[in-house]
Amino acid sequence: MEINKLINEKKISLEKYLKTYEKSISQDSERLFVSDFLFPILGNENIKYVIPQYPFIDTDGRNRRIDFVITKDDIKIALEVNGETYHAEGIIPNEMFDDNLNRQNEILNAGWFLLRFSYSQLQSPKWRERVFNSIQELLRKKLPQLLPKQSIEPTYLQNEVLQALDFYREKGWRKGLVVLPTGTGKTFLSALDAQKVTGKILFVVHRLDILSQNKEAFEKIFPNEKFGILTGEVKENTLNAKILFASKDTLIKPETLYQYSPDYFDYIIIDEVHHGQAPSYKSIFDYFAPPFFMLGLTATPDRTDRKDILELFDYNKIFEYSLNQAIENGFLVPFNYYGLKDNINYNNIRHNGKKYNIQDLDKNLIIPKRNKQILDEYIAKGKQNKAIGFCASIKHADRMAKFFNDNGIISVSITSKSETRNEDIEKFRNNECSVAFTVDLFNEGVDFPNVRTLLFLRPTESKTIFMQQLGRGLRTSIGKDNVIILDFISNYKKANNIRKYLSSKQKEKKNDKTGRIEKIEYEYSPRNNVYFDAEVEQILDKQDTSEQEITKEDLIDAYFTLTETLQRKPTQQEINEQGEFKLSKYFKLFGSWVKFLRETGQFTEASYQFPQGLHLGHILFIIKTIKSKKITHTHLADKYIRIRGNLNAGRVGAFQRQTKYKLQGLMELVLIIDDRALGNDTKFILKLTPTGEIFYSTLKPIINKLDLSFKDKNSDVPSWEMNINPQSINEEI
Repeated sequence: MEINKLINEKKISLEKYLKTYEKSISQDSERLFVSDFLFPILGNENIKYVIPQYPFIDTDGRNRRIDFVITKDDIKIALEVNGETYHAEGIIPNEMFDDNLNRQNEILNAGWFLLRFSYSQLQSPKWRERVFNSIQELLRKKLPQLLPKQSIEPTYLQNEVLQALDFYREKGWRKGLVVLPTGTGKTFLSALDAQKVTGKILFVVHRLDILSQNKEAFEKIFPNEKFGILTGEVKENTLNAKILFASKDTLIKPETLYQYSPDYFDYIIIDEVHHGQAPSYKSIFDYFAPPFFMLGLTATPDRTDRKDILELFDYNKIFEYSLNQAIENGFLVPFNYYGLKDNINYNNIRHNGKKYNIQDLDKNLIIPKRNKQILDEYIAKGKQNKAIGFCASIKHADRMAKFFNDNGIISVSITSKSETRNEDIEKFRNNECSVAFTVDLFNEGVDFPNVRTLLFLRPTESKTIFMQQLGRGLRTSIGKDNVIILDFISNYKKANNIRKYLSSKQKEKKNDKTGRIEKIEYEYSPRNNVYFDAEVEQILDKQDTSEQEITKEDLIDAYFTLTETLQRKPTQQEINEQGEFKLSKYFKLFGSWVKFLRETGQFTEASYQFPQGLHLGHILFIIKTIKSKKITHTHLADKYIRIRGNLNAGRVGAFQRQTKYKLQGLMELVLIIDDRALGNDTKFILKLTPTGEIFYSTLKPIINKLDLSFKDKNSDVPSWEMNINPQSINEEI
């Protein structure tokens, strides 16, 4: 008897398949399984390898049947579909239930790869995609040759970016930056866009371990093109490939770089371009001039060193999509974030102004109490699901892996020093261990979509690194509703930035009287859940408050506000009792009360300082600005001039008051027209007096030489605090 009735057919319709096997496919569940799952996956050319009601003999010599089998090249896949009655204990007799279990074991012992599904799963919207993906994944691993070549269509988001790229190229742009969160398909996007190029394509990476992953994505879009690899170890088709994947470090070597003409590649793609301001990358930008386009891809445009990567792309930003947008629109899974107090005192850990000392971190973080807390939280909140732990050092990663293994959780340390790194990555990818502890290795480029828990075990002061780590858990995967993030926090520097990174919106709560920010309130995407331990909230609030730095200018303004209220100079006791700031703040910034009075001209022995905090730098700036007649966008703009009162509220009003004091000082010096000489209904116009003109012409060489700029130039409200030291101006004059 011929078991496979259709083996010699080339293409088979669904109707023909069901008609051929109508006696074997008798239940609704089986017909649904073929029509909605097997046929869409295998297509009309490979459905012939599916045989229903396949017979086999068990170890007892009994004839058994498998619902569906797929067999080819000595690979045997068995697919069982529980029919309209449930095959579960309590619903069917115990004897039948036991026999079904034995039958399943017999199938497995006979060397079949087995998948089992219920009729309810085939019908349920919740389970249908998972059933489909399970079959497809097993075939991908065991019989990939049966999966038809599928054309990759852009997602809605990718299509938006592709349209934006076309739009700006039509406008004449020849380079540009695309900012998309990790997991939204940046590499596939670039491959889809590269289909518009007839010439050669260069794809530049900064790390070798992500090169092969990017190459695999392009191979799916360009299955028939020749690929090249250019690294320190491998050089394949470097001069005759359609698409060349090159490591940055190899490409920039003069003997390598200059074998290509500047326009050799029509399209150049720079991956993870936030590394692009490094001098080594800049040589690539300076040398190549691709005729079609140069595209920068990044998920994290905020560099630690604040250099502007947009400069490399002529400030052309093609498209930007935020992490919260990607989560809210379903391109990434949402997160449940827990900020947990770990009781480490970072005041005891040395910090060089950029980062913490590694030896100190190891000494303070690798301790039994903290390790146990991490393990307990992972078990309780992470449910022992697949996880990545980001550590402070290689030693830290090694110790964490050992501690977890010692406590029965299979773990591995994967770092730049791992001798079996590639093998360990594959083990983790194939779910042979639960937790991978690493340092910076998985921050970008390496994808594990089914990771369900992230462990942040080190102080993360950089937004770039924080967002990269977060991105490792946000990729969608079968049955994955969200990712759990366990962040262990104490008083490390910039810890308060975490809430800024996670939030979708921030709102400043201001003091009604002073307009000063008292607290920042954070709002999060409704799809995400964010929890902080109460002690952690206190630490972050305290850092937020200290970040709202109180300047000398703030103290001076508060002093004169109280002076106006009292109609006289306040005493030190009145400053403490009625002033906006305590006396201790004045001592901290000025050194003493007497020094404060000297600097503000309130002390009888004032030298180069003038009343109301006016100094020579202010005088020179005001004179120079009035003389230039370019006032509109300066500290002397109309909106800041309130000589006769009517001050605004908040910080704008405070700045208007300070401006008033300074202008009145110049009136007293007879350098600008005195407001008191004008009528009440006359508009005050800034104008130099004859004395002011002489003053300007006399000091013009010094005025043009000095830096008369101000701090906080990017603030919404200007500042009268200058970058230059007032004493140095005095010495110049």
